[in-house]
Amino acid sequence: MFAVDVNALRINVSYVLHEPSFSSAVTEHVQLVLAQAKRARKALRQLSALPDHELLLRLVSRDDSSVETFQRARPSAVLSLRLGAYPLLGRVLSLILPTGAPVPTLHWLDVPSGNRTPHHMPLFAGNAKLYWPDDCEATRWFAILVFRPGWRTLLLDVSFVSGEDLVSHLASAAERAVRDHLDQWWVERPWWDCPAEEVLDELREGTP
Repeated sequence: MFAVDVNALRINVSYVLHEPSFSSAVTEHVQLVLAQAKRARKALRQLSALPDHELLLRLVSRDDSSVETFQRARPSAVLSLRLGAYPLLGRVLSLILPTGAPVPTLHWLDVPSGNRTPHHMPLFAGNAKLYWPDDCEATRWFAILVFRPGWRTLLLDVSFVSGEDLVSHLASAAERAVRDHLDQWWVERPWWDCPAEEVLDELREGTP
């Protein structure tokens, strides 16, 4: 759980920070994520052991109105990323939905799957490869669950991906999620084919 591929993390973070993958800024962030992963494993064990009613007491929503809209909509599927306390996301979503509502299927945008098609999405000035279901137009909810400071409580961020240009709006949601919780980004594979210094013009000068 919370496995991190260091080389993949370097590539990905180079785009988010707009720094060469070999830079000290990227190195420091890699070290931070590895340390955070250890804390996250311990916190997940403790939170997972809580009964449902106690787990709900540890939950804070980023936007209560969005959660209320989500509860009324009862979506059958939700898009997400492997950030923070992602193993608990399905359980938390089922707990906040009305009694009897079906548990939504989680589609992880950053995890390859046989029933999902790889797509290129413009993210952080690069061209990232993410995965979503073929019926993604009907899957308009995006949610993440992350650890709050202290590792004893959770933050739920649920949003409806609106607008005709689904890819553009979904890209904005994914960028915000990653940028806001960069220290809880458990990267298992590179989203981009090469580091940012090989793609972004402002980083090419002086690249070894």
